[in-house]
Amino acid sequence: MKYHLATLEFINKGRLFVVDRLVRLNLSQDVSYLFIASVVGLAAGLGAVLFHEAIALVQDSLFVKLYRVLDEWPFQQYAIIVFPALGGLIVGVISYYSPPDALGHGVPDVIKSVIARGGYMKSSLAFFKTLVSAFSIGSGGAAGREGPIVQIGASLGSAVGQFFRMSSDQLRTLVAAGAAGGIAAIFNAPLGGVMFSLEIIIGGFSVRTFSPIVISAVLATAVSRSYLGDHPTFVPTDYALASNYELFFYLLLGLMCGVVSVWFNRVLFATEDFLQRFRKIPRMVQPALGGIVVGLVLFWLPGIAGFSYAVNNDAILGRADIFVLAAVVLLKPIVVGITLGSGGSGGVLAPALKMGAAFGGLAGLLFHSLFPEYTAGSGAYALVGMGALLAGTMHAPLTAIIMIFEISDTYEVILPIMFAAVSASVVARMIMRDSVYTHPLRRQGIEIGYGINLSIIHTIEARSLLTKKFASVKRTSPVNVLVRLVEENDQSVFPVVDGKNVIVGLVRFQELRALLRDSSTHEFILAEDVMMKTFPLINKRDTLDKVLKQFELADVDAMPVVADGEGKELVGLIRHEDVLRRYRKEILLRSEH
Repeated sequence: MKYHLATLEFINKGRLFVVDRLVRLNLSQDVSYLFIASVVGLAAGLGAVLFHEAIALVQDSLFVKLYRVLDEWPFQQYAIIVFPALGGLIVGVISYYSPPDALGHGVPDVIKSVIARGGYMKSSLAFFKTLVSAFSIGSGGAAGREGPIVQIGASLGSAVGQFFRMSSDQLRTLVAAGAAGGIAAIFNAPLGGVMFSLEIIIGGFSVRTFSPIVISAVLATAVSRSYLGDHPTFVPTDYALASNYELFFYLLLGLMCGVVSVWFNRVLFATEDFLQRFRKIPRMVQPALGGIVVGLVLFWLPGIAGFSYAVNNDAILGRADIFVLAAVVLLKPIVVGITLGSGGSGGVLAPALKMGAAFGGLAGLLFHSLFPEYTAGSGAYALVGMGALLAGTMHAPLTAIIMIFEISDTYEVILPIMFAAVSASVVARMIMRDSVYTHPLRRQGIEIGYGINLSIIHTIEARSLLTKKFASVKRTSPVNVLVRLVEENDQSVFPVVDGKNVIVGLVRFQELRALLRDSSTHEFILAEDVMMKTFPLINKRDTLDKVLKQFELADVDAMPVVADGEGKELVGLIRHEDVLRRYRKEILLRSEH
């Protein structure tokens, strides 16, 4: 206990020393914030390097060194079946002492920390996640590297933010910055890491969040390139559109990938649900049993392993066997579900890329055999298929487009991948409401939309936030009255009412701004001449999730609130900033520290 208190005192003195030096430098708050984001980026980059080396160490120990030791054994070739089980056994032992968040997908837990915990994550999570995931993936597990590294980078970002005692908003941004740094470093894709954090982790974009995330991604990539080299994840290819007609085939590929991405998600979760029936089996043994099943598949189909990109590269180069491609499409979501559902650790981004390459390769073989004059080889469709399936599973087309461009180092793929990724995402959203990352959260009662946790505000009604202190005008009021109200109030939206206080229109500052230059016409132009006759209305009993949806659709920062019933009796005004402020308050009240 005495040593623990001494350690805490040492850490606190270190924090005060750094903060004092930043204050003495007389830096602005934004510069200090970017400095802290730089620390997060460096930490995420080092974390990615260590994670990469840990996976390589486990892989080399099992598949190279141990395999050589068994060289004299008659059943050496069957040892590959046992390796995932051996890794699973070690994972089971480690998971017994690790936090529950160290297992599973990883990314949903990061999103949950951002929207429901104020960015708080346990400092020990990075260590345990690295260990568990290294043995799970390095021993032949079917899950990918991006889920763990997102969680590792995010937990490092949270630890740095907690060390400097940042506010909740800043802590959330640093968590996203750490996640971006992790993705950028492990895939050598800084832009992809930035878009991943903005589109998936935060679910929105602002200047204050963009800059720290970019700084973190750049520095993490620089650290990674210093140790691991600067080369694309997949083999670069010479690519060109065979004809303009080929865009139709890429559109068709995108539509098909939208359906296949839903298949991927549903099979993955169905497999995990099936394994939940065997929870009476001791927790330490479950990953080993799952590893045996994965090992059997691995013996027949080595490319199914999470650490291998052989299937992707073969498909991109157009030299993959058609039966291997078909097997990957059918089996990949199942073995990923077994790895994760049995207690292993890993992500689903890399598996989606592998399945997308396989499906795109199959589609490319079909298209090229039917229309050889109008289509490129199957490798081009494998590359585009990776991005399309990724967009469909994640519901994040921008991330998929940018990431495929970076990890393939092929600029010419941008046009077809844009076509295919967007169409795949649209189809996937139409069939399945949730993405591969938000579905696990919905099971926990957390509904995400507009970049926030909607489940928190389903029970908060608009009437608890409306303000009755606002200015309104009659439809016959001249514009000079509106101009005076703009000068006297901080409103930018003015309801127009009739004699019975029934709202008939809405005047925005945007409409008035054009009239301010010519004051001679103010007394002749009336409010009804410039008001919006079609405008959003909020019922005072509407919950805040509906209110936020209206704000998303309407170009206003405040909306009128009416009473119950079919009438339009104006009872108040609700401001967008008040809704977000209430949401942040609820987050703080419900944070699970």
